[in-house]
Amino acid sequence: MNGRLNNTLSCGLLLAAAAHTLSAQPYFVGIGTLNGSAVSPWDVSPEALVVSGDTGIFGSQVVLWTMEDGLRSITPRQTADTSGGISSLGRVVLGGFPGNGTRHAFRWTEETGAVSIGDLPGGEFRSDAGSISVRGNIIVGVSSSENSDWEAFRWTEETGMVGLGDLPGGQFISTSQAISANGLVIVGSGRSTQGPEAYRWTAETGMVGLGALSDEYFQSIATTVSADGSVVVGISQSQGQRAFRWTEETGMVRLSGSFEQERWSRAHGTSWDGNVIVGQVAIEQGPFGAFYWTPEGGMRWLADALTEHGIEDHQDWQHISVAYAVSADGRTIVGAGINPDGDGEGWVAYLGPACRADFDDDGSVSAEDVAAYLTAWLESNIFADWNYDGSINTRDLIGFFNEWVAKPGCE
Repeated sequence: MNGRLNNTLSCGLLLAAAAHTLSAQPYFVGIGTLNGSAVSPWDVSPEALVVSGDTGIFGSQVVLWTMEDGLRSITPRQTADTSGGISSLGRVVLGGFPGNGTRHAFRWTEETGAVSIGDLPGGEFRSDAGSISVRGNIIVGVSSSENSDWEAFRWTEETGMVGLGDLPGGQFISTSQAISANGLVIVGSGRSTQGPEAYRWTAETGMVGLGALSDEYFQSIATTVSADGSVVVGISQSQGQRAFRWTEETGMVRLSGSFEQERWSRAHGTSWDGNVIVGQVAIEQGPFGAFYWTPEGGMRWLADALTEHGIEDHQDWQHISVAYAVSADGRTIVGAGINPDGDGEGWVAYLGPACRADFDDDGSVSAEDVAAYLTAWLESNIFADWNYDGSINTRDLIGFFNEWVAKPGCE
């Protein structure tokens, strides 16, 4: 037996045998206001305990929300905003300092506060952070550079900000929108000979274009990515904006769903496995609102999915307008809407526990799940990161056995 496994397995089994903690019931809750200002919740930490957002008005503040403590500003003496980007447990949060028609990206921690991460050499001093790895040590975004007003970048504390270049052909413009949880894959949009095109980047391949849904209206952008980088999600033109899901096996595929008269759709967030996608959809001559997509159910109104999970509190709201992000397990979703008083307000929805103990996804919890998980753990596969903190260690092994014994969400 592997030494690492041998040293920890007995401890994990003992703790697992005593674990019978029940997970929280499904809920839908508005996150309120900060000093009278509405808050837009742009992102949720992988384990779903912390939500990041901003007040989104002149003199705005970047805020964090937890169920226990509510809202608090993390930039109380600085004008700042964010478009998302939060690491495990909210330890690192991304944002930007706007001013004089420009902005520069910052990285926030409790110890350092909001600290600028600089910009690329050349060009104007301008940068914006878009996404962060689960450990908070790798940041991607866009900056002005010697090559272009807009160039995608990758940042680490060791290297600083490094430009990622662009797709071959076309005008030099690129953006990086998201990074995989393990930090190995970056997605965004560049300019190829055909036009604006979604890309997938790794250190080995550089930027690789993913195509578009339509050659006639060739335009696409990747907006988010799964934990291991194998699933890319975004938006492409095809007689209107359409949400897509890409894998190496399928290529770029429009999200399936029940909206035959779809006018446009935009995908904003995905779960770690790429099997839950959330965003916004509009219907011809009809309404628009937040959508929820799974391979089994296709695209449907998020409000309907909430009701299916026994949640009723959202029914008093006038509108569930948009979903911006979803937790790693696909069960916690954040977005914005119109509350019962007719005011704009952010919200957090929890669908109840997932059956994570069914690790091999065969519909049952058995010894095969233990074997599958141990294999992933020994290989340091990102999906073995049970507590979503970016490190695969004894705590993850114990966490898996806890859930394997208790089987929350597996009824």
